[in-house]
Amino acid sequence: MNHKQEGFASAGVMTLLVGGAALGGLLLYGAKSGQELPLWPALAVAAVNVVAAVKIVFDTRQARQQRQPPAS
Repeated sequence: MNHKQEGFASAGVMTLLVGGAALGGLLLYGAKSGQELPLWPALAVAAVNVVAAVKIVFDTRQARQQRQPPAS
């Protein structure tokens, strides 16, 4: 399947937004309840955000390379 993803709502950006919202929810839960932030869910959300950011960088590089005309 070969299709272009244009605009704001790419899969990587959406993953970062959802991951950020989840981490924000964990922080809000910890602040409201007075309990410590649960370690493993926080680490899992942080890992998802890092992987999504790396994917965005690779996708951006690939898109730029495809847009450049071939050297002849």
